[in-house]
Formats: sequence, structure tokens, C-alpha cells
Amino acid sequence: MSYKTIAVYLARRENVESMMGVAIPLAESFEAHLSGFHVASAVPMTTTISAQVPPKVAQQYVDLMLEDAKAIAAGFADSVKSISVPSEWREYKEPFSDVSLLHAITEQARCADLVIIGQTQSEQRVGELAADIILGAGRPVLIVPQQGKFGAIFGLVVIGWDGSREAARAAFDALPFLKQADAVKIITVGESGDAKNIPNNGSEFAKSLARHGVNAEVVMLKSGDESAGEALLTYTSDQDGDLLVMGCYGHSRLREYLFGGATRYVLKNMITPTFMSN
Repeated sequence: MSYKTIAVYLARRENVESMMGVAIPLAESFEAHLSGFHVASAVPMTTTISAQVPPKVAQQYVDLMLEDAKAIAAGFADSVKSISVPSEWREYKEPFSDVSLLHAITEQARCADLVIIGQTQSEQRVGELAADIILGAGRPVLIVPQQGKFGAIFGLVVIGWDGSREAARAAFDALPFLKQADAVKIITVGESGDAKNIPNNGSEFAKSLARHGVNAEVVMLKSGDESAGEALLTYTSDQDGDLLVMGCYGHSRLREYLFGGATRYVLKNMITPTFMSN
């Protein structure tokens, strides 16, 4: 198993360099076709409000978005000039609005083995855009934090494991990363640090990985006052982890919105590239 088509969604011109700094080494390492794309958005307003916005103002916003799109396309072209794998840029001529923006993104994402996106902010026009892409695309997604520069991410890979369907899907989707990693750690978070008191402690999963040639260490973390998401991020940071692998929304999004959850916490506070599947 490997990734032979990698798609990178470039949302903002100021992040092109950092995003391509991750996408290009991965494409070359996996000898994958690299596809870049950007989807320009229209005025982010409801029908009621947009009816009150002068057409000139709305057009100015669209012009700015299209100017950004040109700059992003140019940044992609400049980045791939001398890479060793084939690449292409997908162009969208018209700006999209509301849900159609997400549809345009996921349409491209579904044709890739791996999708690379940037961490998004809470005020994104489609809500939690990163989570929407992961849930809508049906493909494994690598999210790059807004802050920092990241090159090769095959050093220490940390896997968040709770035995759920989402965790299993993400971990096995990440096998190409795990096979190239210098070290892999399977992390289970619970009220007790004793493996006997934690269900789905990862030992069977570690045996499965070993059959793929991946030697992984199982680590039990006592959550204490931290949530599972906090514990995973703290551990990954303390260990200088290069990649965090975890499932996306093991609980319903409504429940995580009301009560908090690992997915929401990590998407908001990540400082390490994070691989998610659902």
C-alpha cells in the first residue's frame, strides 16, 4: 500500500510555502502524482443579508478572492518547477458559495489517495472546514498546522488508539507513513495508567502492525485532569513527535460541540501535522 495520488488544497496565499514544504517531500518520497487546487469563495452571507449588499461591494470581494486564487496558483507553479514527480494544477474559474465550496473541495479530494489541507479557523465560511472535508471526502487527510514549518514527517509517529472504528481506519490508512517512520508509538488514554484497566489497550493492534513490518511501542497514559485530545497533544509535543494519527469524530459532532471532544480540541490546538480518517 502506498499513496500514488496526493492532492493539496491551498486555501490562503500566505500558507502556500509551508503547505508545499510538506506536500512536495511526501509526493517525492511516495513517488506520487501531486495535484494542487484552490477553490475561490463568493460572499459568505445568507440570502437575506446578501440582498442588502450593494453589487459593487460584492464584486469587490469576488475580485479579491480571484486575485488570491491567481497568487496561489503562481505559488504552486513556482514550488513544483524542479520536483522529481509529475504535478498539475486544478483551476476553478468561478467563485463558489456556501455548501458548494465544500462540494468542490471534496469532489477533488475523493480522487486522491491522500489529501493535504491546512488547519482552518473557527470563522471559516463552511463551519469547521477541516472536519467537513475529512467527513465528506471519505479519504485520509493530513492537516498542517497554521503556525510552523514542517519538512519530512517520518520521524516519530504517534497513534491515538481507543479501539474505535475511526481509530482503526485512521491507523491503517496511515500505514505508508508508519512503514517509513523511525519510531511508532500507540497511545491509549484512560483514567488509569495500568494496561489491565484500559480496554482496547493497543497490544493486538501492535501485533497487526508488526505483520506489516512496523514495530510499535504501546504507551498507556493516565488522563488525569486532561481530556484525551489534550493528553495526545501534550504527549506528542513532549516527545517531539512529527505526526499524530487519530480517528475523526468517534462521537457525534453535536456531542463534541456541546461537551467537547478529542477531534475538536486537536483541530483547534494542533501544533504537529495530524493525520485523520473517519
